[in-house]
Amino acid sequence: MDLDKIPDIAKYLSVVFLFAWIGRSTVWNFLPVFFKQHVNSVFLIGLMTSLPSLVPIFFDIPVGNLVQKVGEKFVILLGLTTAVLPGIMYFTAVPLLLVAGKAFEGLAKVFIWNGGWSLSMKSADEEVEGESLSIFLLGVNLAVVIGPMMGGFLIESYGFQVPFLLWIFASTLSIFVFYSYIGLEIKQSISESVEDLLHRQTYADEWHDVKENWGELWFPFTLVFLYSIIFSFYWLAIPLLLDQVGTGYIMMGIIFGVAAIPKVFQFLFGELADRFGRMKVLSGLALLLTPVLVSMSFFTEALALGILFFVARTFSSGMSPVIQTEFDARCPDELEGELTGFFEFFKHSGQTIGPTLAGTIASIWTLQLSFLTAAGVALGILCFSLYGLRN
Repeated sequence: MDLDKIPDIAKYLSVVFLFAWIGRSTVWNFLPVFFKQHVNSVFLIGLMTSLPSLVPIFFDIPVGNLVQKVGEKFVILLGLTTAVLPGIMYFTAVPLLLVAGKAFEGLAKVFIWNGGWSLSMKSADEEVEGESLSIFLLGVNLAVVIGPMMGGFLIESYGFQVPFLLWIFASTLSIFVFYSYIGLEIKQSISESVEDLLHRQTYADEWHDVKENWGELWFPFTLVFLYSIIFSFYWLAIPLLLDQVGTGYIMMGIIFGVAAIPKVFQFLFGELADRFGRMKVLSGLALLLTPVLVSMSFFTEALALGILFFVARTFSSGMSPVIQTEFDARCPDELEGELTGFFEFFKHSGQTIGPTLAGTIASIWTLQLSFLTAAGVALGILCFSLYGLRN
């Protein structure tokens, strides 16, 4: 990789996102355990955990249009500012503010990623798009690996309050780093931009294009929906299961950090899909993932669960680029920009269901049974991928 060819904006964004994510990553994976200390219902904790994905369902497409109106830099800065609020609210440990914190997580996510993806890819030349994307994501990927390991030690030694303070400090610092190295530009008056969005039939206009291409798009939409249920299922089920079997915070942090590593290398599965076929790779991953999820419902030792979680994350992380490529192959090039918003819609819908499903099953029956349900979803992906292989 020739770093000189990578646009400076991608490098700066990587550093900004490292600061924005490192603080929150020290405690984010542990939040269901923290919530359990203040909310006496696994079902409600599941609903709370789903909120950061529920919010983008309503705001992804309007914010994408806002990016085109006022520019990426203002939208990213707005997201970085919003990202400070959850840390403050969690620090209070007031149940109502815990819920609000999760909602603001979702809002920050919409602003940061819509603006960040657009600014990074727009700044890169076509021949170095892949490398620019890798650099852009490097900061976040480092944070989600290192952060939980730091957080486990901090929580074990000082409790949850110190990581929350680190979240607030690092997120605030990211705002100043962004403003210092990237700056702020506004294309159009903010009030005019918001007014334009309110008067547009955003969803109605773009839903028309979805209906016209539904024969091709229903398949990748279904796959990303099912995959996202499993991906977000981990957010609630893994921390609570590890806590249930008596795992210490330091060990939890190591498990969370190591399990995040496969996401860094998920592009390798995209290369496998290009070589052997998308549906062959996807069906193979689903077939391998199913028994791993079943096994996790029977083990009660932290080390065994950690190993199984790492394996499960490896297989499920490999699904993401394969499904994304399937969508790209079926989506008309001239509509890819706007239809990506609906792809994100189905992804966030699945992510909303995952924690809610796990919390519901755990509250009525047992947490272990929820892993069998997740295995059933993996079987659903297997069935659909075999259908895609035949057709």
